[in-house]
Amino acid sequence: MTDDEAIARPPAAVRRPLPGLRVWFAWIERHPRCFLVLLVLLAALPGLFSMPPLDRDESRFAQATTQMLESGGYVSIYFQDRPRNKKPAGIYWLQAVSVWLTGTLGERQIWAYRLPSLLGAILAVLFTFELGRELFGRQQGLLAAALLGSCIVLAVEAINAKTDAALLACIVATQLALARSWMAGWKGPRKGPRPGLGTVVVFWVAFGAGILIKGPVGPMATLLTLLLLCLTTQRWRWLLGLRPAIGLPLALLVAAPWYIAITLQDQTFLVRAANEDLIPKLLRGVERHGQPPGSYLGVQLVALWPAALFTVPAFFAAWKARRGAPELAFLLAWLIPSWILFELIPTKLPHYTLPLYPALTLLVAWAVFAGSPWLTGRLARASALLTVVGGSTLAAGAIWLPLALKAPSALGPGVAAALLLLLATVGAAYLAWSRRPLPALLWGMPLAVLAMAWGMGFYAPRLEPLWITPRLAKAYEKLRAPAAPPLASVGYHEPSLVFLTDTQTALLSPAQGAHYMAERPEALVAVTGRTQASFLEAAAALGVTPMTKRSLSGFNYNKGHRIGITLYGRAP
Repeated sequence: MTDDEAIARPPAAVRRPLPGLRVWFAWIERHPRCFLVLLVLLAALPGLFSMPPLDRDESRFAQATTQMLESGGYVSIYFQDRPRNKKPAGIYWLQAVSVWLTGTLGERQIWAYRLPSLLGAILAVLFTFELGRELFGRQQGLLAAALLGSCIVLAVEAINAKTDAALLACIVATQLALARSWMAGWKGPRKGPRPGLGTVVVFWVAFGAGILIKGPVGPMATLLTLLLLCLTTQRWRWLLGLRPAIGLPLALLVAAPWYIAITLQDQTFLVRAANEDLIPKLLRGVERHGQPPGSYLGVQLVALWPAALFTVPAFFAAWKARRGAPELAFLLAWLIPSWILFELIPTKLPHYTLPLYPALTLLVAWAVFAGSPWLTGRLARASALLTVVGGSTLAAGAIWLPLALKAPSALGPGVAAALLLLLATVGAAYLAWSRRPLPALLWGMPLAVLAMAWGMGFYAPRLEPLWITPRLAKAYEKLRAPAAPPLASVGYHEPSLVFLTDTQTALLSPAQGAHYMAERPEALVAVTGRTQASFLEAAAALGVTPMTKRSLSGFNYNKGHRIGITLYGRAP
């Protein structure tokens, strides 16, 4: 078996204490792609089925997809009767296909809407493996892909029915094809083969698909990468290997039909999409998500753990070794301009930098196998200390949260989650402090996956006060009359309530809720504690007497405060 065909075995320092794992390592050598798929599935599947619909974005996407399927209109995007002028239709189409194939439209099972995200996460990890093979070798590719597959932000996005995991798959596929063209151009026409037609097709189809999924965000990383490569090296001819004369029409064939169709239906769609979604995020923090520049450096310590133990040292090692190393030049061109741009944009969410995480894990894998001294220096030790602090904080939070929310059923799973977090972070930090970067990563990855699987599959779903909508929807289904009108909700307007009940669920003000009950004797109206007095006053003015049917309380994690909801019916 040649070096190109085999993945290097873990060093003897790792293998000797654990001889029973040699069979497992041998299986990974023979089936690396199967291993990577299993890694992602282990981290994500428990949460895929256990986690309730999340507010607000996931439920908005899922509800808009449901309305597409109900109405048969696949061009315009609506949440109830309001246009969603934010994202293109690509992810809605993928979710619609998933729901149709699983036959779950009438049941509104959120896991069916999440399957495209899970598939996107799997493909992103597999493409990262192929990219690592292309740039460094199979052993580096496997380590980088495993680090990506075991990081928390990818596991979360894999069970979130939104755009980000599918977009990541498109971006990594595009970067893989771009890297092949770059490496061939660097070697020159006599030393490196010109990228084949398959590479060209992958690049342009993935490029167009990214535009169809998330508009300009999709091609941003790729365009910034190739622009910086061309500017810093004064090499342009390698771009011809991507055959733009053939590829641009192919990308347009993928992305343009929907943009043309939506513009014909609504000439103001693109303008409103920019004015309502893109431009506000560029100018200010939207929906309380504003953070100062530099925030993502702190976020990645948690979001990209355990690779985050060595991301900063690996970056400096790559920067120092970049001259004459086209592989490192490519990864740095992918990482630097996009990271700076994300840091400058006021609106910040942990998953925004996800398209850059494959580049970071590839740098870490390169530095580990290159034996870079940066991974055993002060920066690595500082990261190890931060890991202990962060892991201990998360572990304490896992125990404190059930107590604070008064969710005793989650306390036992919370203690188990805390122990997993401590075992993972303290053990990995100790190995990193002891100047053993590869053992630290090999220790941290499986424990991180287990912690995520446990946390999303068994711990978080038991934090019942957080999941107000499922309890309210269940109470509504038990109490409603067979021919009753849809639920009305006063004060509680989370999108998950619409998704779990009915597209026609009315989200009203207190006065509107009173009129709704006055006009519909069989109606049920959910009223929050903060709007209760206004609702009862308006109902009394209309001669309507609301009668309490059910009360519940919880914690609205979107608004950050406790909430009480009373489900009213009309008294005879």
